[in-house]
Amino acid sequence: MTPPNDIPPPPSAPRRTMKSAVFRSSSVGADGRPVWSRLGIFRGLPMDMLHEIRAAMTDAVFEPGDRILEQGEYGDEMFLLDRGSVKIRVRGDLANTVFERVLTAPALFGEMALITSEPRSATVHAETRTRCFRINRATFEEVVNRNPQASVFLTKIVGERLMEAGNIRTVGKYEVQGRLGAGAVATVFEAVHPELGQEVALKMLSHALVFHPGFAEQFRTEARLVASLSHPHIVRVLDTAQAYGTHFIVMEKLTGTLLEHIVEQGERLPWGMIRRICKEIALALAYSHSKNLLHRDIKPSNVFLTEDRRVKILDFGIAVSAESSASSSGHLLGTPYYMAPEQILGHQLDGRADLYSLGVMAYELCTFEVPFDAETLDDLLRLHLHTPMPDPRRLQPDIPDDLVQFIEMATAKKPDDRFSSCDEAAAFLQTAAELPLVRKLELSTLAISYHPSRRAVVATALRELHAKLSNTPGISLLYGHQASETMDE
Repeated sequence: MTPPNDIPPPPSAPRRTMKSAVFRSSSVGADGRPVWSRLGIFRGLPMDMLHEIRAAMTDAVFEPGDRILEQGEYGDEMFLLDRGSVKIRVRGDLANTVFERVLTAPALFGEMALITSEPRSATVHAETRTRCFRINRATFEEVVNRNPQASVFLTKIVGERLMEAGNIRTVGKYEVQGRLGAGAVATVFEAVHPELGQEVALKMLSHALVFHPGFAEQFRTEARLVASLSHPHIVRVLDTAQAYGTHFIVMEKLTGTLLEHIVEQGERLPWGMIRRICKEIALALAYSHSKNLLHRDIKPSNVFLTEDRRVKILDFGIAVSAESSASSSGHLLGTPYYMAPEQILGHQLDGRADLYSLGVMAYELCTFEVPFDAETLDDLLRLHLHTPMPDPRRLQPDIPDDLVQFIEMATAKKPDDRFSSCDEAAAFLQTAAELPLVRKLELSTLAISYHPSRRAVVATALRELHAKLSNTPGISLLYGHQASETMDE
């Protein structure tokens, strides 16, 4: 669910009395909201998180000419400029001024101190009588340890600094060239290896993930697993790096477009292409699952189509091994529009959870809508848990029967009612793609009546027949068992 454009201000926290009437209240806009709460880095944070951050800050008043920060000194405080203005000055090697600018409220300065332990990169003086809110690293870490999501704005800060001339422009040995995109859990930059000239994509994980308990250890473990993946439909991971308080994943740089952009633009894909896209995703997931790695966040923004329209799955940032997939932390990792019921409930997962997400995405590719939407997160999750999947033909009546069947089976509420694996789902889509190419179809039907005592013999024979024919191109084989209620035992 997209956050509102205007974030409500946090409730007023206790403030000490100022000496001048000009500081009786915080700087506000025409609607009475504190202007600082609308800074881009805070956009998207709920009111209670903004309140918690503000409540952890202390007030500070500086007179004109007061030095607030000194270049080269170490510090651990971030300042939120609430009233007045400050002058920022950067000195060069010969003590000459190489950069100077004036910041007026609302603004931030000294923010990198919450992330790194490096010396201050500039000197800051109060230009007018100035009111600031400030918070040090220890206090901030107490806040985010209670609520990791409160650290999201740090990710925005680092992203901005990576893009600004004269600021940080490197991550490890890679030089940042620009921004490729941003999502809920990561921001992706384009970069180059300065010595090899190799172009790569750098995925910076949200600081909110970093502050989750046990994340660092899990990241190192899962990063090794992801880096070991080698599949034509999975983006290659080349390296990892740690910088600016978070983790970066170094990936191959791709040329093409996100599947999300195709959906947003309303580009109707041929049914055959939708089958192929879903099949290639299913094959990639089957490979990942064979390596004991679950993706947990399959959605159009994590699927890339190369220039020849071939699939590359992105963003294994919250991937996890099957053994550690049960969530006991109380934190919901994934995208609620696409999450399987068992993932919502924090149960142990297997590959069928990724299959559910693929089924939801297939529904969206066919109809340009997600099957479930709601005003609140709780209502959305309840729909996934309890409401039957709507028939996609109500929005797009000409969807082929096989795609409708694929969506129904992939998104069954109970994992046991879905395809048994992504391999089976891919085989289903492959058969559906091949059968229309046959000019004349033939149908053979076999019914076997037998005494219950011979059930095992018949079941074995059917399994052997299925194994022999199921992998043969151009053959679709379905079999099942129906018990007779009137048969004499």
